[in-house]
Amino acid sequence: MRQRYDNAAKFVTLGYPKPFTEHILEYPDLIVLEELATEQITLKTHYTDSTLKVQFPDEVAILHNEIQTHDSREPMQFRFAGYSGFLIREHQMNVYCSVLYLHPRAGLSDPGFYAYRRHGCEYKHQYRVVRLIEIDGQSILELQEPGLLPLTPLMKPPSEMSAVRWLEKCVEATVVSGVGSEDIRLLLAALGIFGSLIYEKQLIEERLPEGIMQESPFFQEYVQEAEARGLERGRRTGTIDSILTLLSDRFQPEAVQALKLRLETIEDLERLKELLRAAPRAQSLEAFTQDMQKS
Repeated sequence: MRQRYDNAAKFVTLGYPKPFTEHILEYPDLIVLEELATEQITLKTHYTDSTLKVQFPDEVAILHNEIQTHDSREPMQFRFAGYSGFLIREHQMNVYCSVLYLHPRAGLSDPGFYAYRRHGCEYKHQYRVVRLIEIDGQSILELQEPGLLPLTPLMKPPSEMSAVRWLEKCVEATVVSGVGSEDIRLLLAALGIFGSLIYEKQLIEERLPEGIMQESPFFQEYVQEAEARGLERGRRTGTIDSILTLLSDRFQPEAVQALKLRLETIEDLERLKELLRAAPRAQSLEAFTQDMQKS
C-alpha cells in the first residue's frame, strides 16, 4: 500500500479501533485492551497494519487486520499463514485475522483460507475477507461514528444515488460529525485520500476545503518518507525517482515520465529536495513544470 493510504488507514483503524472492529470487521461485543507492537522480526522485518489485544465475552485474543488498496502481489493466504504463526508464538493465544480491501475490484479472488492435508499432516488457517464495496454505506453514515466516515466513499451507495452525489453526501456527513474542527480536517483529509482510489482528483478537491489533503499529516509523512528514501540511496537518482512517484500518484503517469530527462539535468541535490517537497502541493503538472524550470 502506498504510504499515504497506509497512514490514513492507521488513523482510522488505530485511532478508532472500537467502531472499526465492530462495524467494519463485524466483531460484536469486544473490548479493545491495547494496541500491540506491529513489528515482526523474522528473516525480514514486517510491520502489520493493525494488531490489537481484545477481550471477547469468552476469551482474550489477538485481532490482526491487514488493509489492501488492491490485490496483494503475494497471495494473502500465504501472508496470513506467516502473520498468524508469528503472533500465536509471540503471544500464546488465539489470533483472528481479517483483510480489508479498499478498491471495489480488489479481493474478488481471495479464497479466505490456506489449507493442506498430506503425508499425515494437516493445516488450515481461515481469515475474514472484507470488501468495502459490499458494505452498505448509508447504514454506516447513520451510525454517526466519525472514525468510519473516511471509508464511506468506497462503500456501496444507495441504489438510486449517483457516485458523485454519494461522495458529496459522505463529505457533508463528515463536516457535521460533531467533532472538533481539527479532527474534522483530519477526517476530511483521510476521506479524500481514500476517495482518490476511485474518484477523479478534481472531483475530490472541489468538494474539500482548499489544500486540506496536501496539508494533512498523512501526506506530509509520505513526503518525508519519500525524501528519506531518496537520500538514503545517496544519489540524485533516488530523489528524482521519489519526485516521479509522488507526481504519478496525482497526475497522468505518462506525462509525468516525460519530465524525467529534465529532472536529470538538475545537478543540485538541494534543489531536487525542494522539488520533492513541492510535488504534493502542485496544483497541476504544468505548474510543477514551471517551478522546475526556475532552477
